[in-house]
Amino acid sequence: MNHPIKKLSLLVLVLGATAGLTAVVKAQFGVRHLPDPRYVNSVEYNDGDWKWADASKGNVKGTLSFSARRPAQPVVVYLVRLGADDKPGEQGVYAPPGMLKVSQKGGAFEPSFGVLARKQKVEFLNDEEKEISHNVYFLGDIEADLGIFDQGQSREHEFTEAGEVSVHCSIHKRMDARFFVAPNPAFAVVEADSASFEISDVPAGKYRLHTWQKQKRFQDFETTVEITNGNTATVAVEMKR
Repeated sequence: MNHPIKKLSLLVLVLGATAGLTAVVKAQFGVRHLPDPRYVNSVEYNDGDWKWADASKGNVKGTLSFSARRPAQPVVVYLVRLGADDKPGEQGVYAPPGMLKVSQKGGAFEPSFGVLARKQKVEFLNDEEKEISHNVYFLGDIEADLGIFDQGQSREHEFTEAGEVSVHCSIHKRMDARFFVAPNPAFAVVEADSASFEISDVPAGKYRLHTWQKQKRFQDFETTVEITNGNTATVAVEMKR
């Protein structure tokens, strides 16, 4: 007579082996983990045919004030060039900054935070010292999956839209990073130990100044700025609850 306890023990062993096999399959084939997605409004911008290199230029500088204690995180200040109707217009043709290289050594993205200009490229390098595979995919409105790549390999991606990018690895659930893609190179990163900024060599024209926070503790600030040739516009950025 079959003993019910022996049957139960056998079932537990089978289920345990199945769970172990499932874990191996997930690790091998990169079944992605799904952290809470950060859905943001990515924006497409037209470049037009005018060139930053040929434009007359000015500067914008300012200070940030906070209505409450500021968290230890940077604030991004960026400009969007406006058209004749005071809506986002042609951002111009410019040479994007050089490629940002992101390490994956030790199962972590380094840097884990970065600010890019639209059309800038990022290289994700699997520079692990051991034979470990990695993946890169993006959540939110800006989406892409760069696939799984082995030790010593890398993947490149060009960000053609502006907005916030949440970066993850489908194999390692704690590998996360965050990027912000600005509409053009006219931006400044105000570190946590600073309250002033300056954006230099901006083509003359009318812009909308915006802020972006890695963790949104304050209402984002925006105002219109007029930049004229050879001059510096001054802005007081007020971050309020």
